[in-house]
Amino acid sequence: MLLDALDLSPTLDVLDVGAGDGRLVRELARRAHVGRVVGVDPTPEPGVQPASAEALPFPDASFDVVLFARVLAHLPDQARALAEARRVLRPGGRVWVAAHGPAQLRATWAALGQPLAPGKTQPEPALTLTCPLTVTADDARFLLDTYGEEAEVSPHLFSVQDAAQLLVWLLEP
Repeated sequence: MLLDALDLSPTLDVLDVGAGDGRLVRELARRAHVGRVVGVDPTPEPGVQPASAEALPFPDASFDVVLFARVLAHLPDQARALAEARRVLRPGGRVWVAAHGPAQLRATWAALGQPLAPGKTQPEPALTLTCPLTVTADDARFLLDTYGEEAEVSPHLFSVQDAAQLLVWLLEP
């Protein structure tokens, strides 16, 4: 959904920062993206290069688009990461940041008995994407683990019909 919403030209050179398992990189390849697509992550999966968002291993003006999909809030030095993104961005390029919105997995957290974190005041996003999904008990256990949380996951409470929500901002270069 994110790639559909961004509607990237297939000739652009794209850097996915915090690419993790490389799913966006693979999806662009599946869509026959002909521009260069590079994913970086400090603990990369196959097809993703090892690199820190705060010290990108690319020359200045190397990419047309830099993506931060659900990663910026997890970085120790967000300002440095954004400065690096702007450094590797070509003139006229774009930095896109996507973060979970307040409706992210609301039903799942409720089923787990966890309170929702209070929302922060943020600038209005350029896009809001909501994707319906089903969360199983195994998914809930994994989700809790990624947040360093522990709670009893009662299988009878799952599967939960929920939604993933992304708020997407275009940052000025």
